Amino acid sequence: MASAELANDLYESFITLTRQGCLLFEDLQKVLEQEQLVLQQRDLEALKQNTQTKHQLLVNIETNIRERNSILVQCGLAPSETGFDEFTQQMPEPMRKKLLSDWHQLQKLLQDVRSASQRNEQILIRSKQNVDQLLSLLQGHQSSNVLYDPGGSKGNYSAQRRIGKA
Repeated sequence: MASAELANDLYESFITLTRQGCLLFEDLQKVLEQEQLVLQQRDLEALKQNTQTKHQLLVNIETNIRERNSILVQCGLAPSETGFDEFTQQMPEPMRKKLLSDWHQLQKLLQDVRSASQRNEQILIRSKQNVDQLLSLLQGHQSSNVLYDPGGSKGNYSAQRRIGKA
Protein backbone atom coordinates (compact mmCIF):
# COMPACT_ATOMS: atom_id res chain seq x y z
CA MET A 1 0.00 0.00 0.00
CA ALA A 2 2.86 2.39 0.81
CA SER A 3 4.18 1.84 -2.71
CA ALA A 4 0.86 2.88 -4.27
CA GLU A 5 0.74 5.97 -2.06
CA LEU A 6 4.31 6.86 -3.01
CA ALA A 7 3.49 6.41 -6.69
CA ASN A 8 0.43 8.65 -6.34
CA ASP A 9 2.53 11.29 -4.58
CA LEU A 10 5.10 11.15 -7.38
CA TYR A 11 2.35 11.42 -10.00
CA GLU A 12 0.82 14.41 -8.23
CA SER A 13 4.23 16.05 -7.85
CA PHE A 14 4.99 15.58 -11.54
CA ILE A 15 1.60 17.05 -12.50
CA THR A 16 2.21 20.03 -10.20
CA LEU A 17 5.70 20.59 -11.59
CA THR A 18 4.38 20.41 -15.16
CA ARG A 19 1.74 23.03 -14.35
CA GLN A 20 4.40 25.22 -12.72
CA GLY A 21 6.52 24.79 -15.86
CA CYS A 22 3.61 26.11 -17.93
CA LEU A 23 3.35 29.16 -15.68
CA LEU A 24 7.10 29.77 -15.92
CA PHE A 25 6.99 29.60 -19.72
CA GLU A 26 4.02 31.98 -19.77
CA ASP A 27 6.06 34.43 -17.67
CA LEU A 28 9.05 33.98 -19.98
CA GLN A 29 6.83 34.66 -23.00
CA LYS A 30 5.74 37.96 -21.41
CA VAL A 31 9.35 38.90 -20.67
CA LEU A 32 10.32 38.15 -24.28
CA GLU A 33 7.49 40.39 -25.50
CA GLN A 34 8.79 43.16 -23.23
CA GLU A 35 12.29 42.48 -24.53
CA GLN A 36 11.10 43.01 -28.10
CA LEU A 37 9.75 46.45 -27.19
CA VAL A 38 12.91 47.34 -25.28
CA LEU A 39 15.10 46.26 -28.19
CA GLN A 40 13.07 48.32 -30.62
CA GLN A 41 13.26 51.36 -28.33
CA ARG A 42 16.99 50.77 -27.68
CA ASP A 43 16.53 51.39 -23.94
CA LEU A 44 19.72 50.04 -22.37
CA GLU A 45 18.62 50.29 -18.73
CA ALA A 46 15.33 48.53 -19.44
CA LEU A 47 17.24 45.89 -21.40
CA LYS A 48 19.54 45.24 -18.43
CA GLN A 49 16.54 44.81 -16.11
CA ASN A 50 14.77 42.62 -18.65
CA THR A 51 17.86 40.43 -19.03
CA GLN A 52 18.10 39.92 -15.27
CA THR A 53 14.43 38.92 -15.10
CA LYS A 54 14.84 36.58 -18.05
CA HIS A 55 17.92 35.00 -16.49
CA GLN A 56 16.07 34.32 -13.22
CA LEU A 57 13.15 32.76 -15.11
CA LEU A 58 15.54 30.53 -17.06
CA VAL A 59 17.16 29.39 -13.80
CA ASN A 60 13.69 28.60 -12.40
CA ILE A 61 12.78 26.68 -15.56
CA GLU A 62 16.00 24.68 -15.32
CA THR A 63 15.21 23.82 -11.68
CA ASN A 64 11.68 22.76 -12.67
CA ILE A 65 13.04 20.46 -15.40
CA ARG A 66 15.58 18.92 -13.02
CA GLU A 67 12.85 18.22 -10.46
CA ARG A 68 10.66 16.54 -13.09
CA ASN A 69 13.61 14.47 -14.28
CA SER A 70 14.33 13.50 -10.67
CA ILE A 71 10.82 12.10 -10.32
CA LEU A 72 11.27 10.02 -13.45
CA VAL A 73 14.56 8.67 -12.09
CA GLN A 74 12.90 7.88 -8.73
CA CYS A 75 10.40 5.77 -10.67
CA GLY A 76 13.28 3.91 -12.31
CA LEU A 77 12.75 5.58 -15.68
CA ALA A 78 15.06 7.50 -17.96
CA PRO A 79 14.66 11.28 -17.94
CA SER A 80 13.69 11.25 -21.61
CA GLU A 81 10.67 11.23 -23.87
CA THR A 82 10.56 7.44 -23.66
CA GLY A 83 10.74 7.56 -19.86
CA PHE A 84 7.94 10.13 -19.82
CA ASP A 85 5.78 7.90 -22.04
CA GLU A 86 6.37 4.94 -19.72
CA PHE A 87 5.63 7.14 -16.71
CA THR A 88 2.28 8.27 -18.12
CA GLN A 89 1.34 4.68 -18.97
CA GLN A 90 1.72 3.75 -15.29
CA MET A 91 -0.61 6.53 -14.14
CA PRO A 92 -4.31 6.15 -13.40
CA GLU A 93 -6.43 7.43 -16.32
CA PRO A 94 -7.76 10.68 -14.70
CA MET A 95 -4.23 11.72 -13.69
CA ARG A 96 -2.84 10.80 -17.12
CA LYS A 97 -5.44 12.97 -18.89
CA LYS A 98 -4.65 15.94 -16.65
CA LEU A 99 -0.89 15.50 -17.10
CA LEU A 100 -1.08 15.06 -20.87
CA SER A 101 -3.24 18.16 -21.19
CA ASP A 102 -0.71 20.21 -19.24
CA TRP A 103 2.18 18.54 -21.10
CA HIS A 104 0.77 19.53 -24.49
CA GLN A 105 0.33 23.08 -23.24
CA LEU A 106 3.93 23.05 -21.99
CA GLN A 107 5.16 21.92 -25.42
CA LYS A 108 3.14 24.65 -27.16
CA LEU A 109 4.48 27.29 -24.79
CA LEU A 110 8.02 26.06 -25.44
CA GLN A 111 7.49 26.52 -29.19
CA ASP A 112 6.06 30.01 -28.61
CA VAL A 113 9.05 30.96 -26.44
CA ARG A 114 11.49 29.66 -29.07
CA SER A 115 9.77 31.70 -31.77
CA ALA A 116 9.79 34.86 -29.65
CA SER A 117 13.45 34.33 -28.80
CA GLN A 118 14.37 33.89 -32.47
CA ARG A 119 12.40 37.03 -33.34
CA ASN A 120 14.32 39.01 -30.72
CA GLU A 121 17.59 37.56 -31.99
CA GLN A 122 16.75 38.81 -35.48
CA ILE A 123 16.05 42.28 -34.09
CA LEU A 124 19.45 42.25 -32.38
CA ILE A 125 21.22 41.07 -35.54
CA ARG A 126 19.52 43.76 -37.61
CA SER A 127 20.42 46.45 -35.06
CA LYS A 128 24.04 45.29 -34.96
CA GLN A 129 24.26 45.39 -38.74
CA ASN A 130 22.87 48.93 -38.77
CA VAL A 131 25.32 50.07 -36.10
CA ASP A 132 28.25 48.40 -37.91
CA GLN A 133 27.24 50.10 -41.14
CA LEU A 134 26.94 53.53 -39.50
CA LEU A 135 30.25 53.07 -37.69
CA SER A 136 31.97 52.15 -40.95
CA LEU A 137 30.57 55.26 -42.61
CA LEU A 138 31.72 57.45 -39.73
CA GLN A 139 35.20 55.91 -39.84
CA GLY A 140 35.34 56.43 -43.60
CA HIS A 141 35.54 52.74 -44.45
CA GLN A 142 34.08 51.49 -47.66
CA SER A 143 32.02 48.31 -47.61
CA SER A 144 34.35 46.88 -50.25
CA ASN A 145 37.21 47.07 -47.71
CA VAL A 146 35.61 44.65 -45.27
CA LEU A 147 37.03 41.16 -44.74
CA TYR A 148 36.45 38.53 -42.09
CA ASP A 149 39.21 37.65 -39.67
CA PRO A 150 39.90 34.08 -38.48
CA GLY A 151 37.39 34.56 -35.63
CA GLY A 152 34.62 35.45 -38.07
CA SER A 153 34.57 39.13 -37.15
CA LYS A 154 34.60 41.86 -39.74
CA GLY A 155 37.76 43.82 -40.26
CA ASN A 156 39.00 46.60 -42.51
CA TYR A 157 41.76 45.63 -44.90
CA SER A 158 42.30 48.96 -46.64
CA ALA A 159 45.63 49.38 -44.82
CA GLN A 160 46.76 46.04 -46.18
CA ARG A 161 46.05 47.25 -49.71
CA ARG A 162 48.26 50.28 -49.15
CA ILE A 163 51.15 48.13 -47.93
CA GLY A 164 50.80 45.95 -50.99
CA LYS A 165 51.02 49.00 -53.26
CA ALA A 166 54.16 50.24 -51.52
